Amino acid sequence: MKILLTLVSLILVFAQLPLPFGPSQEEKPAETEKPSPVKGWWMVSYFAVPPTRYSRIGTGVIKAESLGTRSSLFREVSEKEKRFPILSWKWKISNVVRSAIETRKDRNDAAARVIVVFGKEKSYWRMEGMEPRGLRIEYLWGSGLPVGQVFNHPSEKFCKVFVLESGEGKANQWVYEERNIRKDYSTAFGTGSGEPVAIGIQTDTDHSNEKVTTYYSEPILKKK
Repeated sequence: MKILLTLVSLILVFAQLPLPFGPSQEEKPAETEKPSPVKGWWMVSYFAVPPTRYSRIGTGVIKAESLGTRSSLFREVSEKEKRFPILSWKWKISNVVRSAIETRKDRNDAAARVIVVFGKEKSYWRMEGMEPRGLRIEYLWGSGLPVGQVFNHPSEKFCKVFVLESGEGKANQWVYEERNIRKDYSTAFGTGSGEPVAIGIQTDTDHSNEKVTTYYSEPILKKK
C-alpha cells in the first residue's frame, strides 16, 4: 500500500512539471493573416483560386505574374488624396489574355486592371484581408473590346468597367494613363460625386489558365 501511494505521489509531481518541448502557456497564438507581398498594400485572395504573385521590383513599381491565378492588391486612400480628382499611373503587359471575354462572368480574365472604390468604409479591410465595399470603377486593359467602351461588370454589383487599352499593339511598353475620377464617377453612376476610399490593381487568368506578366507604377491621386 505504501509503495502504491508513493507511485501516485510521484506521478502527481511529474505531471505538474513543465514539458521540455512545445509552446509555453505565455506564447501568443500564430497570426492568421498572411503578410502582404507589397508594403503599403493588402492582398485579397479568392476561395479555391491560387493567388496572383505580386512583388515590388523598384521604387513605385509592382510586378504581377499570373498563370491560372487571381488575387488583388488594395491600398487605402489618405484623407489628403481624397480631395484630388486625377488618378494617374503607368502599366505594361507582356500580352493580353487571348481567350478572355470580359463581359462574360465565366471568361472575365484580364492582363491589367486598376480599381477605384468609393464609399465610407474604414481601414479594417486590411486587417481582415477583405475587399473594400462600395461603388467601384474598374479601368481595364482588355483583350479585344473597343477602347472607350463602358459596361457593367458581369459578376460584381455596382461596378462599372472602362476600357482604356485593348489588344497587344502596345504590349511590352509602358503606357501612361490619366483619369478624372469625378467625371468617370458621374458617367458610371449618374449624379453626385463619391469619395474614393481605396485603390486596387488586379491581374487574373483563373478562367483561361493563360500566362501574363504585368507591371504597374503605383496609381496616385493628384490635383491635375
